[in-house]
Amino acid sequence: MNKHLSDLVYKVLERRKLTIVSFAWSKKNKAFDLACRVKKETDMTLTLSEASQIYSITRDTAKVPGDLAEVGVYTGASAKLVCEAKGNRILHLFDTFQGLPELSDADTKWQFHKNQYSCSLNDVKSYLHDYMNVYFYEGFFPQTATPVMNTKFSLVHLDVDLYESTKNGLNFFYPRMNPGGIIISHDYVNSKGVHTAFDEFFKDKPEPVIELAERQCIIIKL
Repeated sequence: MNKHLSDLVYKVLERRKLTIVSFAWSKKNKAFDLACRVKKETDMTLTLSEASQIYSITRDTAKVPGDLAEVGVYTGASAKLVCEAKGNRILHLFDTFQGLPELSDADTKWQFHKNQYSCSLNDVKSYLHDYMNVYFYEGFFPQTATPVMNTKFSLVHLDVDLYESTKNGLNFFYPRMNPGGIIISHDYVNSKGVHTAFDEFFKDKPEPVIELAERQCIIIKL
């Protein structure tokens, strides 16, 4: 398949919230099965492979001490993936629950808009009510992060779409990550603002920004 055709296929799949995964892999993979279930339960902006990645990384950071956090909760789809893999670890969930804030000049205006991805806090709490050690923080981050100022983290998931929000997340969490902890972000590949924020922040840091197969990236704290 040539690049033009593959890009077209990807856009169609993304628009319809579908993805291509080999049957042999999906049949054996608990993460993929869970991702399929969550996608049926609620609106999930992640592809199935991206969702599977979040579950797997959460599970694989179990031996790293520290709490977990997510900034950009939306319907709670990715938070549920984390909850299914986190065990008894504490998860902190941050969101305005009113959608995206104002965009900056570093963001692509046609791609995102203010108040996009709004969702009811009560709906998300109801969706995740079966899980213990989950705490919600409503409002603009990092103003809402005061309760975790002295907390160390093993995993942070950023799904905030925009430059300023990504920069705020990195500024807050990077110095609070334990060695071996992982920051994973959505939209690194397809959002100019997210990509710019990561590249600027890690320009003088020892950790490389690792681009994953679709739109995500990770860094592993040294």
